[in-house]
Amino acid sequence: MMKKNTMATPSAEKILNSAVNVLLTQGYDAASMDDIAASAGVSRRTLFNQFSTKEVLFEKAIEYFWSRLPVVQLSTTQEAMADPQTGLMQIGLAIADFWAADTSIKLARMIVRESERFPSLAKNYLELGKVPALGSLIRYLAQQNAAGHLKMEDTDLAARQFVGMINEPLVWFRVLGLKDEANITQRERVVQEAVRTFLSRYA
Repeated sequence: MMKKNTMATPSAEKILNSAVNVLLTQGYDAASMDDIAASAGVSRRTLFNQFSTKEVLFEKAIEYFWSRLPVVQLSTTQEAMADPQTGLMQIGLAIADFWAADTSIKLARMIVRESERFPSLAKNYLELGKVPALGSLIRYLAQQNAAGHLKMEDTDLAARQFVGMINEPLVWFRVLGLKDEANITQRERVVQEAVRTFLSRYA
């Protein structure tokens, strides 16, 4: 999706993880820098030395959270570049596994809930997370197109179709609280079918 956070020292990782946890438990408005410092076990001064404001901290926390979805790394491996089936399986499983985590679902719910009051929160969630992840997939598909492995006129649309075939059965019902987490066997089946369907159209 995006490059691994270059500032992710152990203390920074602890702070960023704590920021996400406090955000989920208290909401954006109620979450305070003092609460995050206490949760991370660092001083207020240490926190402000690394993150000047709550807004900056949550921007970095969202970016760091989405870095757990390694689309950039997976889409540039030798195996993925040589064979789109292998590449799409790896990327698809990474997407499914990312959303299998309860924290991913809870964060999506919280963003939807808070977005009306804090539009910048939703904007950052998209621009720092979802958009870069999708962009990496689009670039991968464009490379496969150029290499002659795939044939598509609109790589942006094709990327969204692929992600949609994974997220529709695995994610959105859980965001609404209407379905439990899929196990690894169920996730693999969804991704396999998505890859087969995608390649039947674009190979």
